[in-house]
Amino acid sequence: MSGIGVVTNPRSRRNRRDPGVARTLSYVLGERGQLVAPDDLDALDKAAVRFQEHGIEVLCINGGDGTVHRSLTAMVRAYGGEPLPPVAILRGGTMNIVADSIGNRVPAEAMLAQVVDAYHTRSDLPEIQAHMLRIELGDGPPSYGFLSGNGIIARFLELYYEQTDPTPMDAARLLARGSLSALVGGRLIRRLTRPWRGTITLDGARLAGEEWVAVAIGTVEQMGLGFRVFHLLLDHPGQLQVVGIGGSVANLARDLWPLSRGQGVGRPGNLTELGRELVLEGDEPQQLMIDGDFYVAEGGRVRYTLGPRLRLLLPR
Repeated sequence: MSGIGVVTNPRSRRNRRDPGVARTLSYVLGERGQLVAPDDLDALDKAAVRFQEHGIEVLCINGGDGTVHRSLTAMVRAYGGEPLPPVAILRGGTMNIVADSIGNRVPAEAMLAQVVDAYHTRSDLPEIQAHMLRIELGDGPPSYGFLSGNGIIARFLELYYEQTDPTPMDAARLLARGSLSALVGGRLIRRLTRPWRGTITLDGARLAGEEWVAVAIGTVEQMGLGFRVFHLLLDHPGQLQVVGIGGSVANLARDLWPLSRGQGVGRPGNLTELGRELVLEGDEPQQLMIDGDFYVAEGGRVRYTLGPRLRLLLPR
């Protein structure tokens, strides 16, 4: 069976709240392909292998950023060095940052309906091309995604997921609480901004600085909550962008507005660079985020390179 392959995450926030979503997607898909709802990573790997063997022509992923990251990682492993089919992200999660960043804001069912119609009529949907990040944590198999970061980015995510069934509004509230805490030097901001200490090596050259509030890496423009952190990518496709905030809460606070406006960071102690290979290395385990999922690099070393280039489908 070729056609359209759909991965839906039964544990994503929207799908848990509305179990009928999978039935609706299956109805929209009809006989144009196959829908799978893997309940663990082993089942996801098997589904990816099955899609590869069946030669699907379009991959649709229904879930948030974590679902996209996990599904694409499984697909890249299943396909080996072969190109992946075009990918449509169906907005079905708590965080849909990658979809937002590429301009896909339509509901999951509507996006799938457009994919099915384009497949049936053999017409084309608009698309954007973007590389994934290939992320190596120690000696384990690589993961693939679009966004990553350590320091305050990982700690923000850790706090966010401590809440029961968190929402984007909860993320905005946590950001507001952190800003208020920074004004008084409170416990929350101290927890969030404990610096990461380590070295940054970009394309073989070690960059200045060894203490960072955060180091962010991406191959799409946005980082969440509308922050256009990786603005250089619009004019420099085919590279990754790294943004480092030096070891100062004041540096972070002063650059929040420029970062939200896509104006970058320009204060002393901060950095913005483009490249193709990035290594973050410290003496302690490194907490980091990959597309909304929380990881720990126990050995303290993380290597980023450019992964496969994807064709990401957009709504008409």
